[in-house]
Amino acid sequence: MSGNHRSGSHRAVPARGAGRRWAVVVGGVGAVVAACALAAFVLLAGVGRDGDDRDGADGRVVGEGAPETSTMSRGERTTVPDSCSVVGQALIDRLAPGSERTQADSYRHDDRQNQCVWGAYAGDVRRQLTIELRAIAGDSARTPTQAARGTFASERAADESGKALLAGQKLTAKTRLTGVGDDGYVVYSVDDGQGSGEAIGNVRAGNVLITIHYSGSDGGDPLSSRGATDGTVEAARAVLQGLDQS
Repeated sequence: MSGNHRSGSHRAVPARGAGRRWAVVVGGVGAVVAACALAAFVLLAGVGRDGDDRDGADGRVVGEGAPETSTMSRGERTTVPDSCSVVGQALIDRLAPGSERTQADSYRHDDRQNQCVWGAYAGDVRRQLTIELRAIAGDSARTPTQAARGTFASERAADESGKALLAGQKLTAKTRLTGVGDDGYVVYSVDDGQGSGEAIGNVRAGNVLITIHYSGSDGGDPLSSRGATDGTVEAARAVLQGLDQS
């Protein structure tokens, strides 16, 4: 793995084993995110193109625009805080009630990159929340922030194309965020066979990338697009606030 610590491929998806328990599946390098500065519109795929999205997530602009200088004034980071403690327990209890905290065994943790997972896998309400933080390093040709923009761009392209989805998952919504970091987006996919819906959000704040995975089911039905997207954005905002205070 290069100094850019590329990621966005840490998928929180339903496991194929008994009981439909969930696990974090670490995919290939280079999944997730694509380029552009802040976009003040929403691009939605699948059911939302014709305005018939039953969850209401399609067609929404999330947040309000903010200049990138607000983040850049904080400076570029060479380390990130612990993702397990960057948000408060109240958020975890709200998004993943009754969950336990775990870490992916194969995930690379260091001063520039770490990840935390909370999962509730029993009962009618099942949830998994993953928070990943990465401080992207620069190189001889690019500053850390420029390198982060490039990583964000490639990851967004991969996520919005749906190419990184596992078998059985279908991409149904793509949302561009404004006023959440310097760049941001959320994609939502559903796996009807496993009864699970998942949102993946990626937010850039200077040279830091925040990747959120929020998935679940309610009584055997997939977590809705609106519920998954709103939860992902709420988590991303909480992480940004934690970064400001660290």
